[in-house]
Amino acid sequence: MFTLCTFFALVLGAVYCQFPRSCTTSAALRSKTCCPPWMDGSPCGSRSGRGQCRNGVVFTPLAASRARQFYDDRLDWPRFYYDRTCQCFGNYSGYNCGRCKYGYYGDKCDRKKTVVRKEIRQLSFLERKRFFSYLALAKTTKSSDFVILSTGDRHHQDTYRFMDASIYDIFAWIHYYSMKPILLNGTFDFSRNYAHQGPAFPGWHRLGLVFLETEIQRLTGDEDFAIPYYDWRGEKNCSICTNEFIGASNAQGFLDDDSHFASWKVSSNLIAILSPDASRAAFTVL
Repeated sequence: MFTLCTFFALVLGAVYCQFPRSCTTSAALRSKTCCPPWMDGSPCGSRSGRGQCRNGVVFTPLAASRARQFYDDRLDWPRFYYDRTCQCFGNYSGYNCGRCKYGYYGDKCDRKKTVVRKEIRQLSFLERKRFFSYLALAKTTKSSDFVILSTGDRHHQDTYRFMDASIYDIFAWIHYYSMKPILLNGTFDFSRNYAHQGPAFPGWHRLGLVFLETEIQRLTGDEDFAIPYYDWRGEKNCSICTNEFIGASNAQGFLDDDSHFASWKVSSNLIAILSPDASRAAFTVL
């Protein structure tokens, strides 16, 4: 269990670049190559020294004899789909080395900037309004970089469907993809949840939030944006479960109509994927 948890923590950076839109063409899938060009026109920005197209993957989580027991496309990521991916140099990052590592900015990713996280109850009125408006914008803005795979059989590319989703829904999908059950020796094991019941829990959740935070920074142009935290130590009840913050419950126990999130709905593209009644095949390959 520890090995697989460590795997998720180490490679979430690859998971959030799951299926870059530019790597979902027939040619990319057929050649198993995900090395999109950067602005200079070269794969992975190699002409500008940002990165290179590499063969294979860096991390192999399980011994071959043990890996054969699993039927899971997350193992040895992303080799099932791509044999060649971008390896970025220095502070460059992203599926085509066109971005900076978290905390670095500028054309050459050489400017370091630290954002300050605040406890959510310490946000000013304007800061709180900005936070919830940014979330709403992420929920309603289609991701220009990433798409979601839906297929009934991962071994047949003809069944692949890549679907658009909003930035926030991509974030929600990352969470689902990381915690879905393992198919072990032909049987789903729902008793194991490697995303939440092991040492990887703090690490991969933090990386997921960093992804959302970075996407919102890019969407809004606000480099100072930071997702607030909630310090619940010593609390017997949820003090932020009000419409001022994350939302109160109505008399029926549902989210109150005056909550910031009352109008939020799961995208139609995600319903079949996120539903607990999804088919065995859909659970297998997402």
